[in-house]
Amino acid sequence: MKKLFLGSVALVALGLGAPAALAAERAVPAYTPPPPPAPVYTWSGCHVGGTAGGTWGSSNRTAVVNPAVPNSAGLPITSDFDLSGFIGGFDVGCDWQWGVWVFGVEGDWSATNKSGQAFGQFPFNTDNFHETQERWLATARARLGWTWWDKTMVYVTGGGAWAKVDNSTWRDTVPFISSFSTHQLSGWTVGAGAEYALGYGWSARGEYLYVDFGTTTSNGSGPFAGDISTFQLRDHIFRAGLNYKFW
Repeated sequence: MKKLFLGSVALVALGLGAPAALAAERAVPAYTPPPPPAPVYTWSGCHVGGTAGGTWGSSNRTAVVNPAVPNSAGLPITSDFDLSGFIGGFDVGCDWQWGVWVFGVEGDWSATNKSGQAFGQFPFNTDNFHETQERWLATARARLGWTWWDKTMVYVTGGGAWAKVDNSTWRDTVPFISSFSTHQLSGWTVGAGAEYALGYGWSARGEYLYVDFGTTTSNGSGPFAGDISTFQLRDHIFRAGLNYKFW
């Protein structure tokens, strides 16, 4: 009887100790916190970059004074003619992001070889050849962007524009005669575009700008001295760019 009692006690003790022993052998894994969420990209900062693309436009010539054609004021010397060429340069700007909206300022300067030509039309000398050449273009603009996705921004932009333009007129006769004038123009521009953040501070963009320089007065030179005309210049620019956010 005594042996039976002692055996029962031993079995109970063994049953109570087994779970503790098993728990001691199986270590409890340490708590691992979940990984932090991926950082959300911000457009806030300043950038510098380069742009390149194509530019198209139109121009014309209208008489103000032409001694060879009395009562010619207001008559078109040429019809509207097209200009086209390449444009490339650099830009610099800063942006501030507030929620999904991005507010920014940007300036750019580009060289261009855009040019266009037209013959004179009646009652002016139809042998006269007129050419407009745009040498460079600069803009200073504000832009308003919307972060469509985390790293994609669509934006509208607008501001002031400046350009250097050369006007030429010549007649291929003997002797050859020509007239030349250069102009510093100012006007306005509006446009829109999209920009995508590539990572490591880099972003790529594509944009369209419309530029209007209004009406400018041009005075003839050489054999054309005394001729006074006006011309208009309008630009359409499609370009791509690569920017680096340095701050």
